[in-house]
Order: sequence, then C-alpha cells, then structure tokens
Amino acid sequence: MTALAASALLVPAAARADVSEAELTLGFDRLAADRVVKISLSVTSASAVTNVTAHLRYLSSTAEPYATLQLTRTQGTDDDGVWEAEYRPDIAARPGVSVVDTVITTADGATTTRRAGFVDCYTTTIEGLAGSPSVVDADHPDTTLRGRLMVRRSRDEAAEPAAGAAVSAADAKATTGADGSFALNVRGAPTVDASAQGPLCSTEQKAPVTVAMQATEISARLTPGSTVAPYTQMSVDGKVLRHGSAGLAPAAGVTVALDLSSGLADRSPLQVRTAADGTFHAFFTAARDVGVSGTVAVEAQGGGFLTGSKTSLGTMNIRNTATIDDFVLLGRPLAYGEAIVADGTLVVRPDFTNVTNLPVYLEYSRDGKTGWTIWARQTLDRPKAFYFNTTKPVTQDGYWRFRYPGGPRNTAAVSPVKYIDVKYRTQMYDFNASPEPVKKGKTITVKGLLYRFMDKAVPGPNAPVSIYFKPSGSSKWSQVATVKTASSGWFSKTFKADKDGTWMASYNGSANYFASDKPSDYVDVR
Repeated sequence: MTALAASALLVPAAARADVSEAELTLGFDRLAADRVVKISLSVTSASAVTNVTAHLRYLSSTAEPYATLQLTRTQGTDDDGVWEAEYRPDIAARPGVSVVDTVITTADGATTTRRAGFVDCYTTTIEGLAGSPSVVDADHPDTTLRGRLMVRRSRDEAAEPAAGAAVSAADAKATTGADGSFALNVRGAPTVDASAQGPLCSTEQKAPVTVAMQATEISARLTPGSTVAPYTQMSVDGKVLRHGSAGLAPAAGVTVALDLSSGLADRSPLQVRTAADGTFHAFFTAARDVGVSGTVAVEAQGGGFLTGSKTSLGTMNIRNTATIDDFVLLGRPLAYGEAIVADGTLVVRPDFTNVTNLPVYLEYSRDGKTGWTIWARQTLDRPKAFYFNTTKPVTQDGYWRFRYPGGPRNTAAVSPVKYIDVKYRTQMYDFNASPEPVKKGKTITVKGLLYRFMDKAVPGPNAPVSIYFKPSGSSKWSQVATVKTASSGWFSKTFKADKDGTWMASYNGSANYFASDKPSDYVDVR
C-alpha cells in the first residue's frame, strides 16, 4: 500500500526567493518491509538551487524537528531538477502523523518552504462483521454487531488480532479482546469505526444489516387561518404517523420542517421534532409586506427507519385586516315605501400602504343567508366612517348588511346582519262622537274610518279599534269598548250619555301594520 502526499503550500521565508515552481511529494508504503518514506521535491528557479533540507516534526507543524535530512539532486539541473531523500520512521516511538518541511535555498540567499505529511501506522481491517438480527425496523430497531479487528504489519506477514483496541458504532463502544473480537449493541445499521490509535491505522465498515424502512404520513393545520395580517404569529400543529408492523403508529423524534414560499415569513422557521405521540408544533411570523401569497407545506424528513413525507396546507395570503364597525340602521321598524338610512365605519389594519379607493356596499337579503343583492354603493377615499341615505323605497321585510369586497392588499369585511321589519302605516279619518251637545241618558254614537296605506290608501277591514273616554276635568283615559271595522273600514259604537268628556279611537297596530293616530272629540252632556 502506498501513501502519497503533495503540497504547494508556501511558508513565509526570510526573503523572497526566485523559485517559480516547487512540488513536494512523499511516498510511503505501509505494507513494505523496510517502511521507508521517500521524499521527492521538484524545483524550478531563475537562479540555481544551492541547498534543500527536510525537517521532520511529530504531530504538529510547530514541534521541534526530530530529524533533519539533506536532499540530493537526482535529476535535472540546479535550475530545474528533482531532489530526493529517504527516511525510515520509528513507529514505536512516533506512531501517527509526521509533518515534513523542505526548505529550498537559492543562489540569491533566499529560502522557500514546501510542506507535506505522512501517517505511520499499521493497516487494520474488520473481519467477519455480522448483525443479529440482520434485518431491523422501527418496531425492532436493535441489533448486535460482532466482528474482529485485525492488524497487518507488512505484506509478508499475515493479519493478526488487534487486542485492546477501541471500536465504536454510533453511541456504542467496545474494546477488542485478545482475539480482536468485539460486540456492539446498536440501533439500525451504523458504521463500525476503529479510529487511529497508537500504531493502528483507522478503518471502518458499514454494518451488514438491512433496515426495513417504514412509510410515514403527515397531517397538519395552519392557524389562525390562510389569510392573515402582517406579523401575525402563525402556528402549524400536526401529527406524523408511521406504517408499523401492527398498523399506523406515532412516529416519535421525526424532524419536521416547514416549506414556505418566498416572502411569507419574517424569517426562516426553525425545524422541530415530533413528541412521543407523533405530534408537533411549529411556528413562524408572517412577513410585513401585504399582497404576498404563497404555498405552505410541511415535510417530515426521512432517515433512520422511516421514509419522509410531505403535505400541503394550501395558499397563505398576507393582507391588511378590514372590519366594518358601528353598523347602525335607522327607523326600525320601517314604514312601507320609506328609504333605508344607515351608517358604519370601515377600518383597515395595519395599513402600512395607505390604501385608497375602497368600495362599500349596502346589501339586502330576504332570508339573511342567500340572495344578497347590492342596494346602494359608494367608494371611500380612505378607511373611515361612512353614511348611506338612500332614496329607493323599501317594500318588504328583510336583512341588511354592509360589505367591503377586499382587494389585493386587504381582506374582505362584512358587518353584522340586521333585520328590518317593514309595516304599513294606518290613519283614522272622519272620527266623530255625536250628537253634541246631548241630553243625559241619551245615546252617543262614536264612529270613524280606518285607512291602511299600502301601494295606495285602502280601507282597513276587520281591524280591532279601541274606544277610550276621558271625563271632563280628568287626565286619565279609560278603555270603554273594542269594536271591529267593517269591510268598508268604518266602525261605530253607541254609548249612554252620562257625563261631559272626550272620546278617542285608536288602532293599536299588528305584526304588519303600524298603530294609527288617535283622533278625539269632546261631547257636552246636559
């Protein structure tokens, strides 16, 4: 076996030499019987090379030299030649790394240094490495690795056991026995490593164990939602499961990473690991720039006993948050044919971009769930309070709301829904209490006509009308009768004249009709 080392490293010298090229190589056959290091330096210079000296140092380039060699030119000329020397290192005294510095002196008195190194050690191998069991998975991850560490000192000698040497695999460690044997209890199929130690070279071998990989699946949710304001604290919560030998099982200790489109996060989110039950919680801060959209995905990274998996959480949008506050509807219930008067306030936060030209709609629906239609609209120059004083007549009950449709930088906003009950107006006509004056004990007739104002004024049939009387000198009204209007809208009721006073009639309204006015008439009883 041959080990070569080459270097073009220029080590600072006392003065600048005229060396244009210098290459140092070291030849060292660890299995050769003589174990000689062959030093070879090729040099090209503008003036003659007058001397080449090699200094050998142990373990460190700053250690004191343990040997100094004079190199002899074996080829070429002093201007362009090859200088060589040989050295047999003492492996018992100095096993491991040695540094060789060659100092080139030229005719101008300047020096140039080239550096290389070699490792003096005996070749080692791992023989008979086997795992029991030879197949592992996430449910049965443990195996025992057994083998022998052997050392060979020369090509002419057979390998022999390397006793008392350190061997490791992952976190497991062992010391070889007299026959070089070792046993390591490990998980999975790690590499068995015997590091360089004393006169032994390092060696390694992959464990001959098959890992039966199990597939994973990942589920997750993004909160608080897919459309959020700048700097919103985002959470991704989910679970990773593996397809184990007995079915789906939690995948513990799996690294989970978030895969976000550029511009979505204020900074790159950290990776997290699943808990014992397979759950995980990851988080990040939404970026500042509104109008940015991109995809969010979660990846369970593979490795060990599990394959990776990935799931998409859809598109995330960074927008200003719009709300409609202070929604007020005036005139409830509303008289048939009157117009809607409403006001509210459009608020946009944080609005770093000072948005303008914001459309706001007043909308109507019969059931408050479907069939929303635009009743009136206006455009605001900035988020602010607004006022709707419409002229279109309202002729039926229904639900009302304000809506801002949103835009590239803002979320949409809808106000709370409010109900307006639309009723028909009513009014009394030709109300009269007669005769007047009247003799005590005679009959007084109280009558009138009730009208309902729909698309046009029509009599109000079969409506209950309350009749009240207030004696002269009193402030208290007393209900004395209730009558129903005829199909013509007229009502009439007779009373026995007893005392002076005022008569009044009132229709008190219903689910579909407003109460009427309350006309009155004074009767003098004599």
